[in-house]
Amino acid sequence: MAQYKHDRFFKFYIQSLYKTKGDTQQNIQVRNDEDLEIDLMFISDRSNPGWEQEDLGLFDLLMQEHPTIVVEHYSSYLEETDINKSITRKNLYWEPKQKELVEVAKKKQKLTSSNRLSKETIEQIESQNPFTWILTVNCSEKLLKLCNAQPDLGLGIGVYRLAGLFRMGIVVISKLIDSPETMWLKMLGDKESARSAFGDIERLSPDRREKNDIISACIKYCVYLKDIPTDLLTSEE
Repeated sequence: MAQYKHDRFFKFYIQSLYKTKGDTQQNIQVRNDEDLEIDLMFISDRSNPGWEQEDLGLFDLLMQEHPTIVVEHYSSYLEETDINKSITRKNLYWEPKQKELVEVAKKKQKLTSSNRLSKETIEQIESQNPFTWILTVNCSEKLLKLCNAQPDLGLGIGVYRLAGLFRMGIVVISKLIDSPETMWLKMLGDKESARSAFGDIERLSPDRREKNDIISACIKYCVYLKDIPTDLLTSEE
């Protein structure tokens, strides 16, 4: 039940943060020999003014990695099976989606089955193949080495990338440096991380839309509010 509650909070949290910057889709079903779901997919719309008006630091850099982002969240230690399942879910989603896009493009261009699409069209289709960010509270060095995850020095400590073939990165929240750039990600960390981040968010201007929506999300799901000092809350909260 606790894990389910964290899962609901994570989805609502991302949806609340990024509702001004694109479209979030939840519980996308894919099928193999058992039913699987992609928890959350974010489709960016760079024309939305939210990108200029609301700075979410490192989180924004992650979500701008690709026009379509799959976000997976693990509230404890990441396991090898979690990575394998993330790869499987994304592939099961993409394979039929890719075929569908190819067929639509061929019909639009009135091509026969033997004709090939142009390089430009193929690149446009491939641009819709999602990139996956795994956000995990913690991850062992052994597992990072096992999947050959390499530190992304450009994004900072705690961010890793797998081989390009997998289109996947891992963010180890416990390794992130405490700063205004990371606080929105730190809210998805352990209790201490989230409590500290909540305090930083609470001190932001009351005019910040994202601040008010995230405080409402925390109150709605009561996931990370345990032991939060009551002086950080309004009387209504």
